[in-house]
Amino acid sequence: MGFSIAEIGGVRAMPVVLAVDVAGRWQAEPGFVEVVFTSSAVGMQHQVYVDGRLAGATLSTADRSVIVAAPQTAASAIEVAAVDPGDRLTDFSASLAGFTAAQGTCVELVWSGGRYLGNDLDHFDVFGGPAGAIDYSRPLNAEAIGKIGDCPYFEGLGCGGFGRGGWGRSAMTFTFVTQKYFNGTYSFEIRSVDTAGNAAPGPQVTVQVQGLPRPPGELTITNYDSGSRAASLAWAGSPDLEQGS
Repeated sequence: MGFSIAEIGGVRAMPVVLAVDVAGRWQAEPGFVEVVFTSSAVGMQHQVYVDGRLAGATLSTADRSVIVAAPQTAASAIEVAAVDPGDRLTDFSASLAGFTAAQGTCVELVWSGGRYLGNDLDHFDVFGGPAGAIDYSRPLNAEAIGKIGDCPYFEGLGCGGFGRGGWGRSAMTFTFVTQKYFNGTYSFEIRSVDTAGNAAPGPQVTVQVQGLPRPPGELTITNYDSGSRAASLAWAGSPDLEQGS
């Protein structure tokens, strides 16, 4: 049984492009990404894990890309592993460092600037916890978010804007990606902090964290009719989904 990540490099997650319009804009399939990678492994097939769960595998030893399901509203960690062809559908998630303790996913929070941003803004802090029980004792962010400091280019631009546009902080977008959370419901609050250290309560959002289910496994051919070229397949259902009758 072979399993290795040492030969893997250049892993990228790209939109699954279905078409390109006349303006050159991509028309992508939501909920899926194409994982492209390089590998020096010889005679091996490759698996893709999303947030520590087996999400797909290559069809041949020459393939260096796989299309897998991925959350649309969350940041995910993607790992590619080289495996023996016979273990193409074997779940090695327990062998991935950093994933076994948390099989959930990360949450990406995005908020925009606006006229509420005064010149005395220093930074933002993000707080979170189980829904209805946000922990305000320590922000989730290790470093201040959006800290401008004494940069002269941003001085006096806190409430700026022309028409529908904006300038300075009013035109900014801020992003924060949380740690991994177990499946469940969580709430987050973004607070603005002024130069004197005063924090103002801000907007809250509640999200349902649900990691991607593991795919079916143990695929076998139970019967094959050479005349009709029809095959009967059997497989074990995903351990994370209720199986229909």
